[in-house]
Amino acid sequence: MKNIQLGKGVDNLQFGMTREEFKEIMGEPDEIEMIENEDLPEDSSEAWHYDEIELSASFDQMEDWRLTSLAVSSDEYTFEGIDLIGLSQQEVMDQIEMMDLGDISIEELSDEEDNSQQIATLLDVSLNLWFDNGVLSEVQWGPYWDDEEEELIWPGEE
Repeated sequence: MKNIQLGKGVDNLQFGMTREEFKEIMGEPDEIEMIENEDLPEDSSEAWHYDEIELSASFDQMEDWRLTSLAVSSDEYTFEGIDLIGLSQQEVMDQIEMMDLGDISIEELSDEEDNSQQIATLLDVSLNLWFDNGVLSEVQWGPYWDDEEEELIWPGEE
């Protein structure tokens, strides 16, 4: 099992590491997706996908290409000792509320077909929970945010 650490990363993958440091640990990704911001060209990012372990990592140009978010979709990853992936939305919300992680906002992203998708966002801990048809399908998180300084708080700097 791999342990999700809010604000920090997962296991030995820590937010703030460079692409080179990440690659030393994980090897070459299966796919690199370049995400361009047409309005702000200096705000591009790269998403690295590791299909076999169901992990994606994002590196942002504005943060000197450092690791700024992780997303996982396998029940091999645990959160506070619980494997949340695959649980119902109600079961996940019950667990999150017991952890007292702050306010939760839920946005409906469903399309016109029969697919139901919601994202639950916990801004206080930089956490997004993606639900497909009422079941948690992905956990996405990043470093904490300092509202006063308007900047990311890298692990070890808090």
